Amino acid sequence: MTPGKPQAILNAKTLEADRGGRRNPVRAKHRLKHAPHIDTLIRLVSVRVVRIADLILRIGSVTFKQQFGVTPTDLRILIILGAYQPISVNEVSRRTHIDKAWISRSLTPLLRRKLVTSAPHPSDGRASLLSLTRKGEALLREIAPVAQKYQRQLLEGQNPRNAERVLDQLAARAEEMYETAMRQRKNKKRKLN
Repeated sequence: MTPGKPQAILNAKTLEADRGGRRNPVRAKHRLKHAPHIDTLIRLVSVRVVRIADLILRIGSVTFKQQFGVTPTDLRILIILGAYQPISVNEVSRRTHIDKAWISRSLTPLLRRKLVTSAPHPSDGRASLLSLTRKGEALLREIAPVAQKYQRQLLEGQNPRNAERVLDQLAARAEEMYETAMRQRKNKKRKLN
């Protein structure tokens, strides 16, 4: 094994057969043998969750863009609007964890397609409030069964309530950890000033 380079280990059980029934090591799934600290990092829940989220986003990019003309970001915005409308761009950004400028850019096609409306904020002249239109609500109703189908496929063989419980617990704990980190960062800045 060359230092600094992972060694591919082909597992006979994971070799894919080509059309003639022969094993095809080129297309084989393989496992890389890493240093123990790399194996530890690869198995981190955060790394695995990000990988799963990336795969789900890729599925969404293909499916929802082709079928409904919305990107995963568009869909996240529409869902948040459906749940919390009327809502400001800042609040959409906070709830989706998407940059405010990216939200603003994403809103342009949604407004043009008349899926979303924008109205002046009653108490802040610089802000506006976003809401779904009837067309936007109808689109979410159309998307919901397709999204549920993908979720059922994703959770196949799992107890959906248990999966939801675990995700809720992970989300709550991650929020706590984030808040703690932000408080510590603020306190550290204060001490430096």
